[in-house]
Amino acid sequence: MKQYPSIFNDVIGPVMIGNSSSHTAASVRIGNLIRQLAGADIAEVHLKYDSNSSLASAHVSQFVDSAIMAGILGFATSDPQVCHGLELADAAGIKYSFAVLDIEPGHPNTYYIFLTLADGRQMTMKALSIGGGMVQVIEYQGFSLLIEGGFHEVLVPCLSQDRENLYNELCSSIPGDSDVRYLKNGEACLMQIRSEEPPDDRIKLLLPGEAVILTPGLPVKSQLDPDVPFLTGQEIISYCEKHNNLSLGEVAALYESSRSGETVEQVYQRMGEIINILRQSLHQPPDAFFTDRILPNQAHLSQASSHILGGRHHQFILEHVTRFMDIKASLGVIVAAPTAGACSCLPGVVFALGEELSLDDNQLVEAMLAAGLIGVLIAAHSTFAAELAGCQAECGAASGMAAAACAQILGLSPQLCLAAASMALQNVFGLTCDPVAMRVEVPCLGKNIMAAFNAVACANMASAGYAQVIPIDETIAAFDAAGRALPVELRCTGLAGLSITPTARDITARLAGR
Repeated sequence: MKQYPSIFNDVIGPVMIGNSSSHTAASVRIGNLIRQLAGADIAEVHLKYDSNSSLASAHVSQFVDSAIMAGILGFATSDPQVCHGLELADAAGIKYSFAVLDIEPGHPNTYYIFLTLADGRQMTMKALSIGGGMVQVIEYQGFSLLIEGGFHEVLVPCLSQDRENLYNELCSSIPGDSDVRYLKNGEACLMQIRSEEPPDDRIKLLLPGEAVILTPGLPVKSQLDPDVPFLTGQEIISYCEKHNNLSLGEVAALYESSRSGETVEQVYQRMGEIINILRQSLHQPPDAFFTDRILPNQAHLSQASSHILGGRHHQFILEHVTRFMDIKASLGVIVAAPTAGACSCLPGVVFALGEELSLDDNQLVEAMLAAGLIGVLIAAHSTFAAELAGCQAECGAASGMAAAACAQILGLSPQLCLAAASMALQNVFGLTCDPVAMRVEVPCLGKNIMAAFNAVACANMASAGYAQVIPIDETIAAFDAAGRALPVELRCTGLAGLSITPTARDITARLAGR
């Protein structure tokens, strides 16, 4: 069953350490699923990446290997230990290896996983990072399946003739409804039971020894019967025409309430917690001593300069966007919004305007929710993965989201918030992803700043009555097609653009020498 995007699963989050949601945070989540699927102590972990994948060039510099091991050891995406997973695995006595090989064409963030358990059993899995920290396990012990981390799940090896009795016994221990799949791999059969509620303790007495129980790893649980009130810009406009005087932030809260099962008040509270996390990160000085980076901390430079065009408004945005990038590069806690590579555009703009205009927390929450709803449209109809559509899927998407947030702050109607987002997205088609030394710093900082000012400009254009011309649904469809048309070398592989300039090669060599 296809799940609708959640603002807190797919768009504003995860809360994380590291420089890439697709590679660092997603690897932690995959590691946690590996640990649960193993169902026993792991003795050896061997990962393989295809030579033409994004992981081939990013698995060291973006902490993929460390994050996988940290997840296997049970650490969360926001734990500082994520970047020390290899040392922790050594201390735990787990053997590991990582190899880049010619395997097969496919998704550019594919993890081929081979385990040896402490009891000698062998296990194989295949997992994907699909953008913004979201993951999928698509193969387990030769069975094709789908595990995304939003359900309570039980996987039970079974004989076909026994499955009905076993199913009846197992489901009696699961509160509420459940979804059951019977998967075949040759003569072998696997029962996959998914539920929104956890099974009770009786289930452990019913399960055969090699069965496993998975708990959700996402902030918002999945739905057995997926349902949301709208999923396109036009549907949002139609909804608002029937429900007058709603802001886009309020509409977003209604969407997320339907998607999550939480009340609107709980949705506001959850976004308020995100605001508090961002504020704590913003006010905690970045660690200036982390050396595996290209850029020093630079947010203070805008404060010291007396030559900033645009006055205090531009200075505030420049400072705040840079500050969040400084925090990310120094491995502080960030919120991917919608990704780690684009983590500073949206919160940088919102917090800068919050300070300049003395906005209260409720106004900040509504601005972030409005941005989140634009992100839902992008997640549903395009992607946040630079590996699939270049940096337009990251900084470009963030710019569209930030434009809606700015329009919300201006008090514009939902229709004009959507128009601002559409104009911002129209300006970023074809944005390449070509990071220097695969460090998500250069040109990522400049692209976040550019995306922020693009967002402000488009909100002002919408407020002044400029025509969007292309409505947001058509813009997102064209946005997706343009991004996927980029050559693979310009989609976060480090094989073209700025990544292969002589200076970039020198930087890569210098950082590798450390």
